[in-house]
Amino acid sequence: MTTVEPTNDEHRLIHDIELMDVKAESPFCLRELLWWDGEDCFYLQSTTRKPPEEDEETRSALSLDAILVPRSLYQIAPPPELIRAHEPLPRDSYVKVGVMCNFYPEDLSKSAIWPLMIQEARVCEILMKHPHRNTLSDAVKKGALPRADIKSSLDQIKQGIEHIDGLGLVYNDINPRNILFDDDGRLVVIDFDSCRKQGESMLRGKCGTFPFSNDPETAEFQNDFYGVEKIREWMEERIPREIDWTLY
Repeated sequence: MTTVEPTNDEHRLIHDIELMDVKAESPFCLRELLWWDGEDCFYLQSTTRKPPEEDEETRSALSLDAILVPRSLYQIAPPPELIRAHEPLPRDSYVKVGVMCNFYPEDLSKSAIWPLMIQEARVCEILMKHPHRNTLSDAVKKGALPRADIKSSLDQIKQGIEHIDGLGLVYNDINPRNILFDDDGRLVVIDFDSCRKQGESMLRGKCGTFPFSNDPETAEFQNDFYGVEKIREWMEERIPREIDWTLY
Protein backbone atom coordinates (compact mmCIF):
# COMPACT_ATOMS: atom_id res chain seq x y z
CA MET A 1 0.00 0.00 0.00
CA THR A 2 1.44 3.36 -1.01
CA THR A 3 0.93 6.82 0.35
CA VAL A 4 1.13 10.22 -1.33
CA GLU A 5 2.77 13.48 -0.45
CA PRO A 6 0.43 15.64 1.64
CA THR A 7 -0.99 18.83 0.22
CA ASN A 8 -0.37 22.21 1.81
CA ASP A 9 -3.98 23.29 2.16
CA GLU A 10 -5.44 24.30 5.51
CA HIS A 11 -6.39 21.35 7.69
CA ARG A 12 -10.00 21.07 8.89
CA LEU A 13 -10.67 19.03 12.02
CA ILE A 14 -13.34 16.42 11.25
CA HIS A 15 -12.98 13.98 14.15
CA ASP A 16 -11.96 14.55 17.77
CA ILE A 17 -12.98 11.96 20.35
CA GLU A 18 -11.70 10.50 23.61
CA LEU A 19 -11.89 6.73 24.02
CA MET A 20 -12.86 5.49 27.47
CA ASP A 21 -12.87 2.21 29.37
CA VAL A 22 -15.77 2.73 31.77
CA LYS A 23 -14.77 -0.31 33.84
CA ALA A 24 -11.22 0.90 34.46
CA GLU A 25 -10.17 2.89 37.52
CA SER A 26 -8.78 5.55 35.16
CA PRO A 27 -11.27 5.35 32.27
CA PHE A 28 -9.41 7.58 29.76
CA CYS A 29 -7.57 5.52 27.13
CA LEU A 30 -6.57 7.89 24.35
CA ARG A 31 -7.65 10.81 22.20
CA GLU A 32 -8.02 10.48 18.43
CA LEU A 33 -8.05 13.37 15.95
CA LEU A 34 -8.53 13.44 12.18
CA TRP A 35 -7.96 16.39 9.85
CA TRP A 36 -8.97 16.85 6.21
CA ASP A 37 -7.48 19.37 3.77
CA GLY A 38 -9.73 18.64 0.81
CA GLU A 39 -7.48 15.91 -0.61
CA ASP A 40 -5.76 14.13 2.25
CA CYS A 41 -6.59 12.93 5.77
CA PHE A 42 -4.21 13.18 8.70
CA TYR A 43 -4.43 11.20 11.95
CA LEU A 44 -3.10 11.78 15.45
CA GLN A 45 -3.35 9.56 18.50
CA SER A 46 -2.68 11.26 21.82
CA THR A 47 -2.40 9.84 25.33
CA THR A 48 -3.22 13.26 26.80
CA ARG A 49 -6.79 14.33 27.52
CA LYS A 50 -8.27 17.33 25.78
CA PRO A 51 -7.82 20.44 27.95
CA PRO A 52 -11.12 22.06 29.02
CA GLU A 53 -10.15 25.40 27.47
CA GLU A 54 -8.23 24.21 24.40
CA ASP A 55 -8.25 26.97 21.77
CA GLU A 56 -8.23 26.62 17.99
CA GLU A 57 -4.55 27.58 17.66
CA THR A 58 -3.46 24.86 20.10
CA ARG A 59 -5.62 22.27 18.39
CA SER A 60 -4.32 23.24 14.94
CA ALA A 61 -0.74 22.89 16.16
CA LEU A 62 -1.43 19.24 16.97
CA SER A 63 -1.93 18.53 13.27
CA LEU A 64 1.80 19.11 12.70
CA ASP A 65 2.46 15.75 14.38
CA ALA A 66 -0.33 13.92 12.54
CA ILE A 67 0.45 11.09 10.12
CA LEU A 68 -0.82 10.92 6.56
CA VAL A 69 -3.67 8.44 6.04
CA PRO A 70 -3.19 6.37 2.85
CA ARG A 71 -5.51 7.60 0.10
CA SER A 72 -6.12 3.99 -0.90
CA LEU A 73 -8.43 3.71 2.13
CA TYR A 74 -10.92 6.24 0.76
CA GLN A 75 -10.09 6.90 -2.91
CA ILE A 76 -10.24 4.08 -5.46
CA ALA A 77 -11.49 3.59 -9.00
CA PRO A 78 -15.18 2.52 -8.85
CA PRO A 79 -16.18 -0.90 -10.19
CA PRO A 80 -16.84 -0.74 -13.96
CA GLU A 81 -20.43 -2.02 -13.61
CA LEU A 82 -21.57 1.07 -11.69
CA ILE A 83 -23.36 3.77 -13.68
CA ARG A 84 -21.11 6.71 -14.55
CA ALA A 85 -22.29 10.26 -13.91
CA HIS A 86 -22.89 12.48 -16.92
CA GLU A 87 -20.25 15.10 -17.72
CA PRO A 88 -20.63 17.92 -17.12
CA LEU A 89 -22.67 17.20 -14.02
CA PRO A 90 -26.23 18.58 -13.97
CA ARG A 91 -26.60 21.69 -11.82
CA ASP A 92 -28.85 19.91 -9.32
CA SER A 93 -26.26 17.16 -8.69
CA TYR A 94 -24.83 16.50 -5.25
CA VAL A 95 -21.31 15.07 -5.14
CA LYS A 96 -20.72 12.85 -2.12
CA VAL A 97 -17.05 12.90 -1.12
CA GLY A 98 -15.60 10.10 0.96
CA VAL A 99 -14.02 11.47 4.13
CA MET A 100 -12.49 9.29 6.81
CA CYS A 101 -14.43 9.10 10.07
CA ASN A 102 -12.27 6.49 11.83
CA PHE A 103 -8.69 5.32 11.34
CA TYR A 104 -7.13 2.18 12.80
CA PRO A 105 -3.35 2.33 12.19
CA GLU A 106 -2.94 -1.14 13.71
CA ASP A 107 -5.36 -2.67 11.16
CA LEU A 108 -5.78 -0.70 7.93
CA SER A 109 -8.42 -3.12 6.62
CA LYS A 110 -10.83 -1.76 9.25
CA SER A 111 -10.19 1.82 8.14
CA ALA A 112 -11.24 1.65 4.50
CA ILE A 113 -14.43 3.59 3.74
CA TRP A 114 -14.60 2.88 0.00
CA PRO A 115 -16.49 -0.42 0.59
CA LEU A 116 -19.23 1.65 2.31
CA MET A 117 -19.45 4.08 -0.60
CA ILE A 118 -19.58 1.32 -3.21
CA GLN A 119 -22.21 -0.52 -1.15
CA GLU A 120 -24.30 2.67 -1.00
CA ALA A 121 -23.92 3.20 -4.76
CA ARG A 122 -25.07 -0.37 -5.44
CA VAL A 123 -28.13 0.11 -3.23
CA CYS A 124 -29.01 3.39 -4.96
CA GLU A 125 -28.80 1.69 -8.35
CA ILE A 126 -31.18 -1.05 -7.19
CA LEU A 127 -33.65 1.62 -6.07
CA MET A 128 -33.24 3.53 -9.35
CA LYS A 129 -34.38 0.41 -11.17
CA HIS A 130 -37.32 -0.01 -8.79
CA PRO A 131 -38.49 3.54 -7.98
CA HIS A 132 -41.14 4.16 -5.36
CA ARG A 133 -43.25 7.31 -5.57
CA ASN A 134 -43.79 7.76 -1.81
CA THR A 135 -41.01 6.92 0.61
CA LEU A 136 -40.41 8.76 3.90
CA SER A 137 -41.44 12.01 5.57
CA ASP A 138 -40.20 14.35 8.20
CA ALA A 139 -41.07 17.98 8.59
CA VAL A 140 -41.36 17.83 12.37
CA LYS A 141 -38.40 20.01 13.24
CA LYS A 142 -39.70 22.85 11.04
CA GLY A 143 -43.18 22.62 12.52
CA ALA A 144 -44.63 21.90 9.08
CA LEU A 145 -46.21 18.59 9.99
CA PRO A 146 -49.46 18.84 11.98
CA ARG A 147 -50.27 16.23 14.57
CA ALA A 148 -53.23 15.07 12.48
CA ASP A 149 -50.77 13.89 9.80
CA ILE A 150 -48.79 11.54 12.06
CA LYS A 151 -50.74 8.45 11.03
CA SER A 152 -50.58 9.16 7.29
CA SER A 153 -46.86 9.95 7.59
CA LEU A 154 -46.24 6.64 9.35
CA ASP A 155 -48.21 4.86 6.63
CA GLN A 156 -45.91 6.40 4.02
CA ILE A 157 -42.86 5.37 6.02
CA LYS A 158 -44.12 1.80 6.27
CA GLN A 159 -44.82 1.72 2.52
CA GLY A 160 -41.28 2.89 1.81
CA ILE A 161 -39.78 0.31 4.14
CA GLU A 162 -41.90 -2.45 2.65
CA HIS A 163 -40.69 -1.41 -0.79
CA ILE A 164 -37.03 -1.61 0.26
CA ASP A 165 -37.57 -4.85 2.17
CA GLY A 166 -39.32 -6.31 -0.87
CA LEU A 167 -36.02 -5.95 -2.75
CA GLY A 168 -34.26 -8.04 -0.11
CA LEU A 169 -32.63 -4.98 1.47
CA VAL A 170 -32.69 -3.64 5.02
CA TYR A 171 -32.28 0.14 5.38
CA ASN A 172 -30.99 -0.12 9.00
CA ASP A 173 -30.96 3.61 9.76
CA ILE A 174 -34.51 4.95 9.91
CA ASN A 175 -34.21 8.31 11.67
CA PRO A 176 -35.58 11.85 11.15
CA ARG A 177 -32.37 13.16 9.59
CA ASN A 178 -32.57 10.65 6.75
CA ILE A 179 -36.05 11.77 5.68
CA LEU A 180 -36.31 14.83 3.44
CA PHE A 181 -38.65 16.73 1.10
CA ASP A 182 -37.50 17.15 -2.50
CA ASP A 183 -38.15 20.29 -4.58
CA ASP A 184 -41.58 19.01 -5.59
CA GLY A 185 -42.69 18.34 -2.03
CA ARG A 186 -42.16 14.62 -2.52
CA LEU A 187 -40.81 12.55 0.35
CA VAL A 188 -37.46 10.84 -0.24
CA VAL A 189 -35.10 8.69 1.82
CA ILE A 190 -31.40 9.44 1.64
CA ASP A 191 -28.09 8.04 2.90
CA PHE A 192 -27.93 4.32 2.13
CA ASP A 193 -24.49 3.59 3.58
CA SER A 194 -26.06 1.46 6.36
CA CYS A 195 -28.29 -0.46 3.94
CA ARG A 196 -27.42 -4.16 3.67
CA LYS A 197 -28.87 -7.29 2.17
CA GLN A 198 -31.09 -9.17 4.61
CA GLY A 199 -29.00 -11.49 6.79
CA GLU A 200 -25.67 -9.75 6.20
CA SER A 201 -23.53 -8.64 9.14
CA MET A 202 -23.65 -4.96 9.98
CA LEU A 203 -20.60 -2.87 9.11
CA ARG A 204 -18.56 -1.34 11.91
CA GLY A 205 -19.99 2.04 12.88
CA LYS A 206 -23.06 1.56 10.66
CA CYS A 207 -25.61 0.11 13.09
CA GLY A 208 -28.20 2.87 13.00
CA THR A 209 -28.76 6.07 14.95
CA PHE A 210 -29.66 6.24 18.64
CA PRO A 211 -32.46 6.14 19.81
CA PHE A 212 -34.03 4.95 16.55
CA SER A 213 -31.86 1.83 16.29
CA ASN A 214 -31.98 -1.48 18.15
CA ASP A 215 -28.17 -1.71 17.74
CA PRO A 216 -28.32 -4.76 15.46
CA GLU A 217 -25.48 -7.14 14.62
CA THR A 218 -27.14 -8.37 11.42
CA ALA A 219 -29.41 -6.76 8.82
CA GLU A 220 -32.93 -7.99 9.63
CA PHE A 221 -36.27 -6.52 8.56
CA GLN A 222 -37.23 -6.00 12.21
CA ASN A 223 -34.47 -3.35 12.42
CA ASP A 224 -36.45 -1.09 10.10
CA PHE A 225 -39.79 -1.58 11.81
CA TYR A 226 -38.17 -0.90 15.18
CA GLY A 227 -37.01 2.41 13.68
CA VAL A 228 -40.50 3.18 12.37
CA GLU A 229 -41.96 2.67 15.84
CA LYS A 230 -39.33 4.98 17.32
CA ILE A 231 -40.18 7.59 14.67
CA ARG A 232 -43.82 7.38 15.79
CA GLU A 233 -42.83 7.95 19.42
CA TRP A 234 -40.57 10.82 18.39
CA MET A 235 -43.29 12.58 16.36
CA GLU A 236 -45.90 12.17 19.08
CA GLU A 237 -43.48 13.68 21.58
CA ARG A 238 -42.31 16.57 19.37
CA ILE A 239 -45.46 17.61 17.51
CA PRO A 240 -47.71 19.72 19.77
CA ARG A 241 -51.41 19.06 20.03
CA GLU A 242 -53.66 21.51 18.22
CA ILE A 243 -55.68 23.84 20.41
CA ASP A 244 -59.44 23.44 19.99
CA TRP A 245 -60.55 27.08 20.20
CA THR A 246 -64.22 26.04 20.20
CA LEU A 247 -63.75 25.08 23.85
CA TYR A 248 -63.04 28.70 24.82
